[in-house]
Amino acid sequence: MWRRGERFYALVVFGVVALEALALGVLVLSFTGRLLGLVGSGAVFQSLLQGLALTALALLVLSAYVLLYHAYTAWREVGEHKASTAWLDRFTEALFAGEPPPPPPWPAPALQALLSLREMLKGEFADTLTEWLRQGLPRWARVLKSRFASKAARLEALDALAQARLPEALPLVLPYLEHPDPVLRLAAARAGARLAQGEGVALLAEALRKAGLPRGALLEVLLLLEDRALPVVERFLVAGEEKERWAALEAIGRLRLHAFVPQVLDFLESPDPELKAAALRALYRLGYPPEGHEEAVLSALLAPEEFLRLHAVRLLPLLGGALARKGLWRALSDPSFYVRKAAAEGLRALDPELLEQAAAAHPDAYGRALAAQVLRGA
Repeated sequence: MWRRGERFYALVVFGVVALEALALGVLVLSFTGRLLGLVGSGAVFQSLLQGLALTALALLVLSAYVLLYHAYTAWREVGEHKASTAWLDRFTEALFAGEPPPPPPWPAPALQALLSLREMLKGEFADTLTEWLRQGLPRWARVLKSRFASKAARLEALDALAQARLPEALPLVLPYLEHPDPVLRLAAARAGARLAQGEGVALLAEALRKAGLPRGALLEVLLLLEDRALPVVERFLVAGEEKERWAALEAIGRLRLHAFVPQVLDFLESPDPELKAAALRALYRLGYPPEGHEEAVLSALLAPEEFLRLHAVRLLPLLGGALARKGLWRALSDPSFYVRKAAAEGLRALDPELLEQAAAAHPDAYGRALAAQVLRGA
């Protein structure tokens, strides 16, 4: 996907296959004519030799091209690495000396060196590098606007914009969230998460809702947004479909967005087991007891989905009290090993004495053994 020259390689392979097909076609016609008595044996023999020669020539061309291509690629990578290192030294010296950068236009290795510096540095140095990188924006914009740019070139441009973190480049990225190629849509989503600022975050949220990305990709974008994720999470919860809401609930827990706790509690009543489990995980990561929704948590202990019972058991210790102890005791009889283990670990955190009783006298043999195992580990 990222290697240049793939189109010419495909053309060479197509030419070789076409020559092989031509040779085989001539041979078929020659042997058919011989069987029908229309062609002499000398002509057939000549066609056979020509076919073998053509096959040998095609294989020679293909082998030579592959070897030369890999040799050229290795040589070019070494040259680009040396050039990038030299430009990196020049930019670093200018940056720390407070001097202007080398005069543009800059070649591709220079821009790559700048992007590497931008990834490593923060604060005032990062702001200075951002100003320098703005001089490379027209080059990336031309690639993204071109109708004839290759997929590899577009991916490189999107990745460069993501590293440069230029907010004004967001309008170049958003149209790619509607691109038919899912790889380009994912790259655009990642770049948009790095670029969006202020009102651009709301524009990104709307574009993501229409992008058709899988829920894992949506979650990745929300995590990349970090402290800018609040408007997107809110939009997903209000107007999103199942995958957007799932990603929002996951992000709430992982980013510790306590402001969304009331919305998370509402999802404990969701009929969708995936959304309900995501809400349970979010509350567990936030350390928030689902008070007032105890019935929903207890009903999850009886759900047919193992993952739903598991997350409900993990959340029970936050509730505390006799209700949580009773639920954990009952969960030690669950048919799932993972649910029983989570129940035993919950009892260890909530009531070690009750865990000792479970290890000694729980009616379920498997639950009793697991309680004893967790007790020994403690």
